[in-house]
Amino acid sequence: MAYSGITGTIPLGRLGLYTDNAPSDLPPDALIEAKNITLVENMCQKAPGTLVWNPSYQLDGGVVAVHDWWPTTTKQRLIALTSAGKIYRDIGDHTFTLGVPINTGMGAVTPNSMFVEGGQELALRPKKLFLFTNGLHQLKVLAADGITFNDVGDPAADWTTPNYPRVGVVHRNRLWAFMKQRAYASDTGDHEDFDTNNLTQSIFPGEGGDIIGAHVFKGRLFAFKEGNFVYYLDDSNEDSSLWFWRKLSNNFGLAAPNAMFDALNDMLAGNSSGTVTSYAATDALGDIESADIFRAANMEQYLRANLNMVGIREMHALYYEAKKLAYFTYRSTYKTTNDSLVVLDMNKEIPRVTFWIKGTPQCLAHRKDVTGIPRPMYGDASGYIHFMDYEDRKEGNTAYEGAFRTAYTDFSQLDTALKHRQKHFDFMWVEFVEEGPHTISVDTFIDGRYMETFTIPMNIEGTYLDSFMLDTDRLSERTTQSIPYPLHGTGRRISFRIYNSGSNESFKIASITVGFRPAGDGETKF
Repeated sequence: MAYSGITGTIPLGRLGLYTDNAPSDLPPDALIEAKNITLVENMCQKAPGTLVWNPSYQLDGGVVAVHDWWPTTTKQRLIALTSAGKIYRDIGDHTFTLGVPINTGMGAVTPNSMFVEGGQELALRPKKLFLFTNGLHQLKVLAADGITFNDVGDPAADWTTPNYPRVGVVHRNRLWAFMKQRAYASDTGDHEDFDTNNLTQSIFPGEGGDIIGAHVFKGRLFAFKEGNFVYYLDDSNEDSSLWFWRKLSNNFGLAAPNAMFDALNDMLAGNSSGTVTSYAATDALGDIESADIFRAANMEQYLRANLNMVGIREMHALYYEAKKLAYFTYRSTYKTTNDSLVVLDMNKEIPRVTFWIKGTPQCLAHRKDVTGIPRPMYGDASGYIHFMDYEDRKEGNTAYEGAFRTAYTDFSQLDTALKHRQKHFDFMWVEFVEEGPHTISVDTFIDGRYMETFTIPMNIEGTYLDSFMLDTDRLSERTTQSIPYPLHGTGRRISFRIYNSGSNESFKIASITVGFRPAGDGETKF
């Protein structure tokens, strides 16, 4: 007998976290929880895991900076700096020279340290890797495939204890270094030479605090000061002696030196208020609030309520071009190091936000895989390097929960008269793509009350190779499947929480369809 009630579908994966409206005013496709999931193909899927690069050789201290170093076109090295002030070098054997550092004795350093590639200023000169430690130590350099970082050969005369450059970037064939409120440019023929070159200028001295970040975007060099000030170098004249700095903004605050990147013709930066700013939107709209990514995604208050804003001072940000995902490190409440990622899916006009609360990512970087595609990696607080976007759903060897929860919906999108009517909820359909012989759990809530939990298999159509029988079973297909389950409850609004905690188990959910009868309608059983 055909169902004579009303059916309403809740699409998933279209909005991501969308929480800051009143609960009764959230759209049906909003998520009020998005923990360790991605929104691939407009579906909710458990986030990928990580593979530990150095499982048998824990580095001394938490990894605060890591870099994929190619001293030549054929040699790939992995360079890591730890909070204990030690530098490690790996040649591809996962051992970091049996856990022996190539440099020691720097003392404590923080995730605000950074590696910057330079060198090859002239023909036949080697590539060089520079290390800035946020002003704690003299600028250091690794030449070609060397095994030791040394102090640069010709530092500026005023780079003396305790004043050293905090950050740097290559622009106009010069290595630019920034200390206090001053910019220093190296010689074009030697990125270690800051002594004989006179291209050094104060940037609006007396205004704001120290320079804490620098970035090159669309060929223009930007410098960011404490106090939310941003400047750019006017280098339009070919005569470098005529270059000077202009103020761009006094409300574009930068959270930390490693908190910005280029993506999709835009520059995004973790800002000093704890959210993320779009430079393109700021430039077009003229104010910082209009350019706030999290405010546009309607989850800024959720972010502040669930994360410790102290962590933004050591934020790292990274853009994963292959999948158009942006990562920002944050800190859970009561933690002392950053241990969470806020992930922006930038495949749509408005980024969709999820939280990854697994592992302890302190610093982010790219590493090219065997096909040459830069993949994301992170260094953690325990001394390990993790390669992200790993298909096994494990963080190293640890299982984690992937979970999302739908907003309460009253199905007034179908008919506004349904908004305040009581409803007899009869059944739900979960539409999904088979991911393997796994299960999901579905918690049901009606008007704020927990009602019941279902366990739903994710492979109703497929039989997998370990139990496959020729001429009897058929392989699963990459099409959506649906499973109906009866509901038991009456109320105005309903919400579902779907989750899986299994090691190496995933899910990919497209939608939930609910069958219900408004109160007073004739009784029809499912």
